[in-house]
Amino acid sequence: MKIIPLSLFLWLIVVSGYFGGAQPTSAQNAPIPKTDKTGPSLKFDFPDMRVGVAEYDEGPTGTTVFYFPKGAKGAVDMRGGAPGEVNAEILQNAYERPMVQAVVLSGGSWYGLSAATGVANELKRMRSAEVDYIPGVVGAIIFDVGGRRFSRVTPDDALGATAVRSAEAGWFPLGARGAGRFAMQSVYFHRGDAAENYASWPHSGQGGAFRTVGPTKIGVFTVVNALGSIVDRNGITVRCGRNDAGQNCPSIADKLKNFPPIKQTTAETGGPTPNTTITLIVTNQKLPFFALQRLATQVHSSMSRAIQPFATAMDGDILYAVTTDEVENPSLNATDLSVIASEVAWDAILASVPTLPERPKQLTTKPRPETLQEFAGSYEFYGGGKLVVSAQSDSLRATFEGNGRMYFDKDKTYTITPAENGLFIIESPGREVLRFDESGGKLSGLTLNPGPWALKAAKKL
Repeated sequence: MKIIPLSLFLWLIVVSGYFGGAQPTSAQNAPIPKTDKTGPSLKFDFPDMRVGVAEYDEGPTGTTVFYFPKGAKGAVDMRGGAPGEVNAEILQNAYERPMVQAVVLSGGSWYGLSAATGVANELKRMRSAEVDYIPGVVGAIIFDVGGRRFSRVTPDDALGATAVRSAEAGWFPLGARGAGRFAMQSVYFHRGDAAENYASWPHSGQGGAFRTVGPTKIGVFTVVNALGSIVDRNGITVRCGRNDAGQNCPSIADKLKNFPPIKQTTAETGGPTPNTTITLIVTNQKLPFFALQRLATQVHSSMSRAIQPFATAMDGDILYAVTTDEVENPSLNATDLSVIASEVAWDAILASVPTLPERPKQLTTKPRPETLQEFAGSYEFYGGGKLVVSAQSDSLRATFEGNGRMYFDKDKTYTITPAENGLFIIESPGREVLRFDESGGKLSGLTLNPGPWALKAAKKL
């Protein structure tokens, strides 16, 4: 990683104090790897590749693994300003042999690179009878920590091992899953450090698309955690609010015309940058290394149409391209293959935009004051921040102590309005959803934004 100028967006690291901060007593509890085959997914026919996904709800964060039991030839294109990767350099050496057994995409920034080690060690165990077997594992990570969540839980060896054990052919989950569990996009267009400035910072996720041309199979799988915005083929940004489904979003041309310039400072910082798009192209068509490398370069270049801006100094963009070298297709030359794969890549980027949970409706009747009083108390998030809730006559009030990430500003009071199904809405620009949780018949904590991006806090006694 390069040392880069500190831009306003690095508040995700610097302002948050992410690398310090007190940890509550629950910090020593190991997170539990989770695999889940439900939800939106892409079904496709590529039997020589298996896909596995594992997540930590305690993050939330995750890892996605592409496993090639017979191996595959690989190439790589790195063009982001600050890529984080494992073993990518070996794919720049023009080897004409199947050196890749797994491609690992992971959240967790630099910490998440250990998921690739976990995959390698699990493949060693799975194939223990092959004494000389050393799996070729490459990987890449996104920054899904800092300002978007409180937890320091990140993918590790155990999560990587769980993901590859769960791998199966012909299936790839879409949206807020795997490495894309807490991916986001379009922070480039937001100015200011207040929570209200980040209410329109949208979620993204992981997307995939697949196409067959004669005997040739082409798949593109991507995790979009970009500085720029995802753009459709009509030039319209596809999501313009974190909790807004995306109606009436502006064109990318209008967004680029109507925003103030970034203010730079002379300060510098080491460490990872907070944005990245990481991608895998897979095909079964026989390609010499030079053509496989050109496929990687051409498709990666094309992604600047679907993500704008793309491959900035604040992104760590990496694209791996692999082929199982199974079929000849004289009617599809390498250039045409790259053109088609570029269109498949755009489809994959669009498929990364997650479905948002349905918003609860505000109650038409006001709850009794004594009912609201039960929710009063101090709730501590993993990482040390506290939401202090008090009861008023017909609603709840809350203030946040510590760093509120993108959700809360310090020294500001928020109204919490009761909604249907036992949920509440925080009356803030982001209009986050709140759920109070019980354990053993007693109020034990709360969950901010129940669903894929849930953040939990424990009630302090």
